[in-house]
Amino acid sequence: MPVLLDVQNLSVIFHTYAGTVRAVNNVSFTVNQGKIIGIVGESGCGKSATAQAIMGILPQPPAEMISGGIYLDAAELTALSEKELQHIRGKKMSMIFQDPMTALNPVLTIGLQIAEMFMHHQHLAYKDALLQAEKALYSVDIPAPKARLEQYPHQLSGGMRQRVMIAMALACQPKLIIADEPTTALDVTIQAQIIDLLRSKNQKLGTSIILISHDLGVIASLCQRVLVMYAGEIIEAAPAADLYRLPAHPYTYGLLQSVPRPDRKNHGLLSIAGQPPNLLKISSGCSFGPRCSYSMEICRQKPPLLSVGEQHATRCWLAHTDSPHRQMLLQGGLLIK
Repeated sequence: MPVLLDVQNLSVIFHTYAGTVRAVNNVSFTVNQGKIIGIVGESGCGKSATAQAIMGILPQPPAEMISGGIYLDAAELTALSEKELQHIRGKKMSMIFQDPMTALNPVLTIGLQIAEMFMHHQHLAYKDALLQAEKALYSVDIPAPKARLEQYPHQLSGGMRQRVMIAMALACQPKLIIADEPTTALDVTIQAQIIDLLRSKNQKLGTSIILISHDLGVIASLCQRVLVMYAGEIIEAAPAADLYRLPAHPYTYGLLQSVPRPDRKNHGLLSIAGQPPNLLKISSGCSFGPRCSYSMEICRQKPPLLSVGEQHATRCWLAHTDSPHRQMLLQGGLLIK
């Protein structure tokens, strides 16, 4: 599969009154055409900042992209002006935001907000754009789409508003969609419907998707490859099946053990000890070291991404060929002590 998106050594900082926060630290990954990848991690790990950097919508100030290259269809996005990016956003790549109630304009009708996409990118007249907006709502299974065009965001349920966001993102059939926590605050039934909708669009249109979430169940149901982020870094990257079967980083293992599972009724949920690191004071060693029960002297040095299988890598010294724990890790015996 050809590469659609290529992110190379992306670093983002935020200038605050307390100091400089390194939100994203040398992040690199690719997304192939027609594929779905997931980015997981606890709040504040850099997931949304990475997505905003790709879309070119980082709030500047306080944010600043200090290094890295972002290539979409081999075109370098970081070299484009804001006006040039406006022609790409919505047409070649789109974003589904975390909270549709704040992402949608409360004083404009649903029809006008979707029609703007067609008017801007396809240069349609308003009347023709409204017809396309109606079709877009129909394509995401919104009942009575024509009536919805005249409604305002507050008149729709949370699930309906999320479908409107998806309709807007898909309006011009972009090659890439970034979905930032698209199922947050939705009940389980609606979550399943949204996931099925994204999967359907991926299969029918060949749209590549980056799904950002802290919900490992949602990620497992949709993604072919998963990136785990911690303290602004990718600490594990693997095919989804491998990650869930043989997690190779203590943090990933902790995340998986903290999810309730019906097949483990007699096992309590695991909590990861300690607190997330202070990003104002980046350690020169492993960012997870202070919370890790396997911490060693070498963890005072920053670990590289080490291979533990085909297309599976982890940023952990346990995976080093000289580590006494490597064989245990490869056999899936990693435990939080």
